[in-house]
Amino acid sequence: MNKSTARAGSGIRRCLVALLLVACAEAPALSDVPLTLGPPLQRFTAEGRISLRQGDRRDHVRFRWEHTPGSDVVLLMSPLGQGMAELARDATGARLTQPNQAVIAADTLPQLAQRVFGAPLPLEAMADWLRGARPALSGEIDGWHMIISDTSAFRQSRLLRVMEASREDVGFKLIVDDWDAPE
Repeated sequence: MNKSTARAGSGIRRCLVALLLVACAEAPALSDVPLTLGPPLQRFTAEGRISLRQGDRRDHVRFRWEHTPGSDVVLLMSPLGQGMAELARDATGARLTQPNQAVIAADTLPQLAQRVFGAPLPLEAMADWLRGARPALSGEIDGWHMIISDTSAFRQSRLLRVMEASREDVGFKLIVDDWDAPE
């Protein structure tokens, strides 16, 4: 990792790590949970908020996620809407772009995670969770306790509204405020 990359915003990286670790994990279905997510959307735009707590430190960002079957673009913004980072995936590979920083690229999202965070993460499953293709509402994944604590009806689908996760001294919460999808 070069010096420029090392100086990239640690809050942004921690938010991305938590978002990607938690949202990408597969959780087993619980038999006593009456609601599940899905059926899955093929295309969507989701907007919302992410809060991350690590020890005494707290970070808050907004996000806008655009998903199609062949691509994902996640824009992370300050609470006031200023762009902070963009994570993109398409047929040409995966990229993390931050203002005044060199673009970090890789062939796949797991390879990008390895370069940025030093660990391979199951990032390709993240869009499936948001779009309702992974129906489980809670579970324990690689030491993360994950729960989808609220869902919302969207047309004939049930989509996540609030996802919470914790691992050791890290707490993560993703709230989707708005969904949009072509009919």
